[in-house]
Amino acid sequence: MDLMDIVSNLCTAFSNYQGYEKPRRVFSRGFVAFCVLVAVLEVVALNLYYTKVA
Repeated sequence: MDLMDIVSNLCTAFSNYQGYEKPRRVFSRGFVAFCVLVAVLEVVALNLYYTKVA
């Protein structure tokens, strides 16, 4: 095999490659809801802490 055959086979293989059917989510809904809950609890805790200190 020469170099042109190898390059041609690689190009054919990459052109026939199929990705995921459905794109994956980076963050699920449950994870985002958990992050929002933690953020709200932190704001409440800091608010209580700083109102008692001041």
